[in-house]
Amino acid sequence: MLDKMDFFVCVIRCGSISAAARKFNISCSAGSRWLQELESHFGMTLMRRSNRVLTLTPAGQKLFDDFSPLADSADQLRRSIQDFKSEDIGHINIACTPVYANHFLMERVADYMDAHPNVTFNIVVSPWALDLAAESDLMISANAHYQGYREKDLHLVRRELYQCPFIAVATRAYLDKHGEPLVPSELTQHRCLFASTLTGSNDWIFSLGDETEMIKIPKTLEVNDSDLLLDGVMHDAGVGYLPEFLVKDRVERGEIVQILPDYTTSMWSVNLYYHPPQKASTVATHFKNTLLADPFSA
Repeated sequence: MLDKMDFFVCVIRCGSISAAARKFNISCSAGSRWLQELESHFGMTLMRRSNRVLTLTPAGQKLFDDFSPLADSADQLRRSIQDFKSEDIGHINIACTPVYANHFLMERVADYMDAHPNVTFNIVVSPWALDLAAESDLMISANAHYQGYREKDLHLVRRELYQCPFIAVATRAYLDKHGEPLVPSELTQHRCLFASTLTGSNDWIFSLGDETEMIKIPKTLEVNDSDLLLDGVMHDAGVGYLPEFLVKDRVERGEIVQILPDYTTSMWSVNLYYHPPQKASTVATHFKNTLLADPFSA
């Protein structure tokens, strides 16, 4: 019955039976059955489910409050014992922003699986990686610095992996047809491609000297993937505002043109989030350390 009580605590923390079932590597139907058996064992209802919202009964709240510390202690003990193994064994759940997943993550995962054949991975690619913190071991997320973005208090550790400025770019064919903007305000007369997942909105930042302008560009085309955004730029769809590392080589080869090169822009950063040591699995901690040692080289 202790495993079902442990699962009950996980359901409350994850916010859903399906998320907890994934962490326990069981089916959603098996998880529901475990909860039913737990309620039958105690002879009372522990939680109510309505519109996908879980609400604890007084008895359920008592069980959660008193058993949670015991579940945490048992989990910490399991992880401590795992440290005595000669090789990593386990499963790692990763939620990752698309741009890092598309360009860098898979090489590191493949190398790690070669070195540790008993480690398995599940990778969910999402612009909103932090929303998946309850069911993930590691979260890789990106944001633009200028926004004054306040992160959710998720009780996670954050390490910056990389940062670079944004660059406004377009093809020479597009600029020959529509003209090249000489000041940021002229962008409002252009077709502009943006990803709110990169910048948070359709506001682009340009600074020159002591003056900073926030330009609300036209929402000509919005996507949630930076590679797709770059593809649009390459097809002469308009002006894009993209992290430097994505476009630097194409600018140097003359495939696209940097617009307003005298201006500085927002800083784009990629961050790794992970659970504190007392909650992190041993195998996830080992892979996290590998990732931090070499996070952003192609």
